[in-house]
Formats: sequence, structure tokens, C-alpha cells
Amino acid sequence: MFDLHYRNSRIIFLIALLTSSLSYTKAVSPYNAAFYSSFISHNMTKWEKLIEEVEKSNYVRTNTEKLELITYYYGYVGYLLGQKRQAEADTYITKGEKLINEVLKSNPLNATAHSFKGAFLGFEVGVNNLKVIYLESESKAYINKALQLDPNNIQGLIDKANILFYAPRLLGGSKQKALNYYLKAANIIEKNKETKQNWVYLNLLTMIAFSYEKTGAINEAKQTYEKILTNEPNIVWIKDDLYPKFMGRINTSK
Repeated sequence: MFDLHYRNSRIIFLIALLTSSLSYTKAVSPYNAAFYSSFISHNMTKWEKLIEEVEKSNYVRTNTEKLELITYYYGYVGYLLGQKRQAEADTYITKGEKLINEVLKSNPLNATAHSFKGAFLGFEVGVNNLKVIYLESESKAYINKALQLDPNNIQGLIDKANILFYAPRLLGGSKQKALNYYLKAANIIEKNKETKQNWVYLNLLTMIAFSYEKTGAINEAKQTYEKILTNEPNIVWIKDDLYPKFMGRINTSK
């Protein structure tokens, strides 16, 4: 079930990128602006080069910095799986899991790291579907543990929502329940005034727009797309791709 949300490579981050926790996005990162620029321009070549730059630097030392790099891996793995480049994705999954384990070793109660652990186990299924048999329940357990540790953890809320959004109904999937989790995450980011130049927030709003459309709330979906473009008018993959396609669908259905 986990690989379903990697199939559209145009929507490179709609996985749970999902998603970084406010516990470390509040910190001023020297790389945030560059990754944000790459995100809104859909420039994944630049994203990869930025990851290499971070890896070669002496920047990643603390748990906060490790979680930041994990987030960059998280987004790039989603893109690679969307491109069906599983072997390359597997390399970054391994790198991400190494850092996640380091964070959990030094801080076993870190909710964000628990959620990332669950998400990266899900990525492993994207590389090899046969692993779903023994990784699915473990992945869910880590994400549920994250929300037990911190019910307001952004990463946990989005990863939980992603599971609900993409799982078949017979396996507990629910677009409406997913939407509720996405909305809670967005409300927390907005309450904390973390919306400016926050690619995680823009990606989250995109998933909210998707969820509204899937649940039949077309006006709310349209308003959410407009909210994204108001926040960031230069986000090319929304402006030139997803929003026009959405408008085409709703105009055709009238």
C-alpha cells in the first residue's frame, strides 16, 4: 500500500513530506532557502546536489540537524520512487535510516524520529513490495508511537494521514479521516506562524486540496489551491500543472 503515493512523479513530495517537525523547522538553517527554491521550481537535480553539499559539510552534528537532513532524504526518495528509480531510492533510504537510528539511540522518545522510522519502513515497501508482509504493521506502529509521544507532532500527523489516504477502505483507509489529520497539522503550522517559505506547509496544503476533492468538497479544494498560490505565486508545479488540471476536471463535470 505504501508505494501508491509515489506513482505520480510530478507530485514529488506528496508522501508525507512530507513534512518536517516544527521542533526543527523553527531553527534557522543555512540550507532552507535553497531547498525551498528547489521545491517550488521542481528542480530535483538541484535538490540532489544540495543533499550532497549538506553531506560533505560539517553541518550535520546535532539531532536537530540530522532530522533536517532526513527530511531532505525523505523528499528525494519520494521523487526517485515516482521515477521508478528504486535502486537509487534504496541508497537514500539506507542513509536516512542510519540517521534515524542515531537520533533514536540518543533520544528514544523523539516523536519525529519515530514517525520517520515508520515512513522509511514504508519506503522500503516502495522498493520491494514483497516487504509489505512484515513491514506494514511495524511502520504503522512507529507512526502511532510518534503520536502517542506527541499528539501534535507534525511529522506524525502527516504520516498518519498518508496511511489513511492511500490505504484501501478494506484495510482501514479513509480520505475523510486523512483530511482531518492533514488539517490538524496545517492548523498547528499556521498557529505557530510557520507558513512563509515553508515547503512542508505548501506540500501539506496540496494534500489537503487532494483530500477535499476526493471527499467531494470541491469549493474547499479550489480555495486551498488558491491559498497555496497566494502564499507562493511561483510554485510552478501547482500553478502550471496541478491547479489547471483541477480546474479542467471541475469545469468538465459541470
